[in-house]
Amino acid sequence: MKNVIESVVESLDGFDVGLYPHLPYLLQDLWRMGSDPETMVSLLKKEGVVRPRRVLDVGCGKGAVSIRIAEELGCPVTGIDAVPAFIDAARRRATEHRVGRLCRFVIGDIRARTWEPEKFDAIVFGALGSVLGDLQETLTIPARSLNDRGYVLLDDGYLEDAAPTAYDRCLRKSIFYGQIAAAGFEVVAEAILGKEEIEATDRSYYISIERRAVELMRRFPDQAGLFQGYLDAQERENSVLENDLVCGTWLLRIK
Repeated sequence: MKNVIESVVESLDGFDVGLYPHLPYLLQDLWRMGSDPETMVSLLKKEGVVRPRRVLDVGCGKGAVSIRIAEELGCPVTGIDAVPAFIDAARRRATEHRVGRLCRFVIGDIRARTWEPEKFDAIVFGALGSVLGDLQETLTIPARSLNDRGYVLLDDGYLEDAAPTAYDRCLRKSIFYGQIAAAGFEVVAEAILGKEEIEATDRSYYISIERRAVELMRRFPDQAGLFQGYLDAQERENSVLENDLVCGTWLLRIK
């Protein structure tokens, strides 16, 4: 099993653990990192999941989704992330958005399952990748922490079954939906992203990260290859996202 640093770096599309101490700087201009808070809230509201008693945001980053859920639904949200700087940012943002009393942000390794003694009405998995294993394993873990008929908000993507692309970080469509069912969930609603929306988001993210990477190259010229490698990885990931994957957000309900 990868250690927590390896898992964090990989979940943010990096492949060199040397990036870990620089991630807060590289990503300082991004609050939303992957998942769209508005989409997640709209799926909950559309399906009538109003005012859940408790929500857990696993791998919450800087708290963008947690804070939006707290604002819109007025429910308490617990967010867990392994990067202390992200948790600090989430706490500041919660105070700024006047939901500090509803949001609790905790530094921790989500693989430790420290939330299992608690029960939640909804759990958010925002672009986690394979941190907890494959999709079935990832969903089986929260099933133990959900109240009856509880929900999971899943930000993810899949390859069409007949797609010629070889990409081992995502499942084929039939396996994707098969693992959701095998984990004991049913799909209640889904919001699939359009190509133009993905391209616009990717471009905005890349410009922000590139600016900070160039600054780091100037400060640490002996590590320029590390930061350029991260930019190259971002470009490769963006190309796959824009041209090969079906990306979206799924609202799942435990059977």
